[in-house]
Amino acid sequence: MSIENLRNYLLISTPGLNDSIFRKSIILLCEHDDNGAMGLILNKPILSDSNKSSFLKEIFENMKIDSKIYFGGPVNLQHCFVLHDESYLTTDTVKISNEVSLTSNNKIIDDIKNNIGPENYKINMGYAGWDKGQLEDEIKNGDWLIKPFSQNFIFNISDQDMWEFSTMDLGLDPNNFMGKSGRA
Repeated sequence: MSIENLRNYLLISTPGLNDSIFRKSIILLCEHDDNGAMGLILNKPILSDSNKSSFLKEIFENMKIDSKIYFGGPVNLQHCFVLHDESYLTTDTVKISNEVSLTSNNKIIDDIKNNIGPENYKINMGYAGWDKGQLEDEIKNGDWLIKPFSQNFIFNISDQDMWEFSTMDLGLDPNNFMGKSGRA
């Protein structure tokens, strides 16, 4: 697999990645080209409790939706991205693969509220982004494992099991996985 063509792949953070945002993250790469990459974290729901910032409380109150809302990444947190199955389509829908699309408009939120939206979806606030060459450097550095995605994985594996399931699916035991090595 070419490192230049990672659209539709999952990035799985390695145990050595200690960044608080990306630790044990699973990211679907929605875009990857010579200018950089964009993806959505799939396994980090934002909890709707009183410990949230007023900004997040306002988002939950305005959306008035019973679904989980996910932290898609640290970029553009005020923007909502809905990752969904191919059963839903608007003029604003971007097809990520034959199985999964991305829509980012108020119509999809209204359609979900009215039970006429996609059958399978994840609502994400923000996204993960990389400048030109940045993601490639992180992969070479050993921060990420790469795995083809499947719709069943995205919508059917529980958030808390997703990271361990992914590493084990690659044949790695996360309990025995060696992170970055040091220098003597």
